[in-house]
Amino acid sequence: MPKPERKDDVRYTYRDYVAWDGPERWELIQGVPYMLASPSPLHQQIVLQLGAEFALYLRGKSCQAYVAPMDLCFDEDEGTMDVVQPDLFIMCPPFQADRRVVGIPVLVVEVLSPSTAAHDTIRKMLLYERAGVPEYWIVEPEERVVHVYRANGGTLRWNTSNRVGDRISPVAFPDLSVDVGILFDT
Repeated sequence: MPKPERKDDVRYTYRDYVAWDGPERWELIQGVPYMLASPSPLHQQIVLQLGAEFALYLRGKSCQAYVAPMDLCFDEDEGTMDVVQPDLFIMCPPFQADRRVVGIPVLVVEVLSPSTAAHDTIRKMLLYERAGVPEYWIVEPEERVVHVYRANGGTLRWNTSNRVGDRISPVAFPDLSVDVGILFDT
């Protein structure tokens, strides 16, 4: 199937998404396709460090950490119009994981890039809010800060901004304490 076109009146589904040709990575938000940029080395180092923290913590537990590129859908309908590839997300039962992960993550983390900052801080945050994600972290590599948003009354609201020297504990895992400094020591 040919690559998607951005048109105001065209909406795509997961079924369309899996049929697209080419090496590009895409996301669908309300059926609108967004091509993902290639991440920088710093971006990938941050994802790797954070992924390692969660992988070690979750070893032997029922929850799982996933890193991009991994398709996340919030429902199992093949006609869903939301498919994203968060930089990192944590799933706890119940969820499905076969060719894609289906369910609501307990935590989503996006590491900003200059070309994706607005997408991650506006479009994707609104999508995560609609889906019922309880916690969303936005990592700003240039500022060396992690902004934590937590669900409050169905809305993701800013909770804290954490810098080198601070530690963060996700709501779902209060006994895990992530040292913000390790994310930026590359």
